[in-house]
This record gives sequence, structure tokens and C-alpha cells, in this order.
Amino acid sequence: MLFKLAFKNILSRRSSVVIIIFMSFAATLLVVSNAIFDSTEKGVQNSFTASFTGDFVVRPLSDVPLSLFGDETPVTGDLTTIEKVVPYQSICDVISSTPGIQGFVSQVSGIAMMEHGNKRKTMSLFGVPSKQYLSLMSGLRIVDGGGYGPQDKGMMISDKVAEELDVEVGSVVQFTIADGTAFRISAATVTGIYTYESPNTIFQRFVLVDPDIVRGVMDIADSYSLDDGDIDAAKQNLLADDLDFDALFSAGDVDVIFEDVETSNVDSQTQEPVEEIEMGQADSTAWNFIICRLDSGARPEHVIRALNKEFTARQWPVEVVNWRHAAGSTALYLYWMRLIFNIGILIVMGAGFIVVNNTLVVNVLDRTREIGTMRALGASSLFVSLQCMVETVTMTLVSGVIGCVVGVLVSSAVTGMKITFTNTFLMQLFGESALVVRVSIGNVTGIMFLMLCLGVLGWVYPVITTLKVHPIEAIQGIK
Repeated sequence: MLFKLAFKNILSRRSSVVIIIFMSFAATLLVVSNAIFDSTEKGVQNSFTASFTGDFVVRPLSDVPLSLFGDETPVTGDLTTIEKVVPYQSICDVISSTPGIQGFVSQVSGIAMMEHGNKRKTMSLFGVPSKQYLSLMSGLRIVDGGGYGPQDKGMMISDKVAEELDVEVGSVVQFTIADGTAFRISAATVTGIYTYESPNTIFQRFVLVDPDIVRGVMDIADSYSLDDGDIDAAKQNLLADDLDFDALFSAGDVDVIFEDVETSNVDSQTQEPVEEIEMGQADSTAWNFIICRLDSGARPEHVIRALNKEFTARQWPVEVVNWRHAAGSTALYLYWMRLIFNIGILIVMGAGFIVVNNTLVVNVLDRTREIGTMRALGASSLFVSLQCMVETVTMTLVSGVIGCVVGVLVSSAVTGMKITFTNTFLMQLFGESALVVRVSIGNVTGIMFLMLCLGVLGWVYPVITTLKVHPIEAIQGIK
């Protein structure tokens, strides 16, 4: 009975059609605008994570804003020394044992003047092992040459920067950095030229260089971790506590006989050759960042929270940040630009919803005489309230469904138009060279919940106001 009367009242009033059309239009705008914003956010994130930031980054604790480029503090940022990630090997062990992590690569960073011929450009140097880096960064594609090996002392450069500096594979590029009154200079051979699937001017700010070159030009003290398990226990105790140091320097009555033996490679106790440990074969621990990629479907915020909790518990001076903070001020600038744009849209949509809500309120208040008559005939306040609620919520939900369906169709049509961008700023803002609009389940669910809340708000106040009027006065048309 209740739903039958509610539906009959909706169909019998022309104002109901106007309300549904207006609210459907508002819902459509919300669906399309939110789909655009969600798509641009996803596009920028995919572009950055697949190109240089990874899904998250482990960095040293710092009092200054720190990104993969270094100190983000204005003016003085280039002069700040970046601390190293310590204890490096222990952190790597924790990362390796964390579920959901696809892989990680270490990076040492610096800023230097890059020169080739008479052309020069200030660049950020990303000291990374090329094989690991290329395997994790799917947004990077080699167009000429290839990666550099540990002994190559090479570098890789983007096609845009290569064109700007007139560089090709085999060219020797010089790096220079001023340190007070002195200069440090190093050189590297270009072994590969790459391009990005999603062009962005931010990607032209850095080059990939052999880590040892970056450590040298930035004067970063190198250190190595040696696996004690590779050294025999007897060989680790060459300087044991019971060693008689005086005996080493007292010849006594023994004649000294020189033999042509390389004693540096002979164990003093066993007289067997000792295996040399080459520092070039050990793993360096002088790194500023650890860039991590996650498996498909893993939740970055969950992994970041778990790692930060673990590092804090162990009192290690490091922290885990998401891709946006790893990218630095430029990515945050794009984020704030989109946020301001979103706020503008919300203000416009908020004004529209105020109009819609007022329409719903007026729709109920105009029925004061009808409600008074129902109460005079014996209808209870609860029955009247429920009937008005069913009518209002039904109109808002129907409007929401229509708006979502139309919004999905409009979004598909926009994507099908294949709108492309040539403006660099728009490419950075949308994260892609083409406008792709995707409507998510969360987007639709949020719109339907918002419409439901609007229906409840448009029902509570006018019904309470109407029920306060005496049935006789309501029948007489008092509002």
C-alpha cells in the first residue's frame, strides 16, 4: 500500500519528472568529471611508477624535503648532502622477505653539469645498475644501444636530452661539479639511448649513470659488505688474541732465508694459498635510495605502512614514501593543480545540489494540504513520513541510476573520440598523450551514496515542518 501510493504520486506530478531530469544531469556530470580525475591520477601514477619512482621508495630520514632528485628546498637544494640508507644490507633483507614486492633497485643521486662538445646542461645523475633498473621500469624503452655493465663506466640518456646535446651511442660525456674552490670532473661513455612510453618533461631532468661514477663525482665515500661465510674460520682469526706480536719482530738466532713465494696469498697456519677477495666483486652499500616495485594487485599503502612500522621498531634512520613524494615537487605541483581543479568542480556541483535539495524540499512543502487531508482521514505521522521518504528516495535513486548509465556512455564516447594532446603541460596533467576516461565501481558507488544522502536530506526537514501543522490548518492550505 505504502509503495503503491508513493509510486502513484511520483507518476501523477509533473514536477517529479523535472526533478528526476535535473538530478540525472547532475549525477552524469559527477560521474564524468570524477572519471576524468580518476583516470588522470591513475595515468600520472602509472607513468611515474613505471619510469623512475617505482611504487615506493626507501629513503634516509631527513629534516629537508627529499626526493630522488635530492633536496627539494628552493635555491639551496643542489648543495645539500644526501645521507646514505643504513643499515643497507639489513634493509634489503627486510624488503626481500616482504610479501607482494616484485623487485627493487638501489640508487645513488647527485647533480652535476653535463657537457658534450660546446653544449652543456645541468642534470640529475641517477646512479643505478642498468640491468636491474631496466627490468623494473617498464615505461622505459631502449631505442639504440643498450645498458652498461659494472666495468663499463657508462651511462644511458633519453632521446630528448641526446638530441639536445647532440649525443649518440659511443659519445663521451663529461660531468663537472663545483666543490668550494675545487672542481671534480668525471666522464662516461654513452652505451644506450632510451625513450619513454608516456612523455614528460620531468623525465628529461635526469640521466642513468654507473653508480661508481656518481659516487666519484659527488665524493661519496664507498663501502662494501663482504659475506663472512665466504672466508674460512681459521682465516678470520689471523689476528687472534693469543697471537704473539713480539715474536713477529724478533729474529733471534734464526737465519733469514728469502724465497720467491707470494706470502700475501699464503695462510700463516696452514701454508695453503688464500683466495683473494676483490673489492670489485663485493656489493657496495653506499646508496641513497632503494626503489621498489610491487606485484600486480598489491596495495602500496599497506606495504608502506608495514615497512615503516618495521623500520621504526628497529630504530633504523630510514622511512618509506609513496611514488608522489619520491618524484618530488613537480609531481606534487601537478597534484595540487588537479586538486584545485577538483575543488572548483565541487563548488559548481555543490551549488547545483543546493538547487536540487531546495526543489525536493519545496516539493514536499507544496503537499501540505494533501498531507493534512491524509492525517485528517486517520493516517499516522509515521505513515505520512514513510510515504514521503519512499517518494523522495525513489526519485533520487532513479536519478542516480540514470545519471550513472548516461555518465558511463558519455565516458565511453569521450574515450572513443581518441582526443590527443600536443601541449606538454596537458600531457603532464593527464599522465598520457590521449584522454582516456574510465568509470570505476567506486565512482558509481560514491555517486549513488551521495544521491541517497541527498534524498534523505530532502525528506527530513520538510516532513518535520509539515507534520507540525494541525490537520485542519493543513487542509485550509496553511504552509
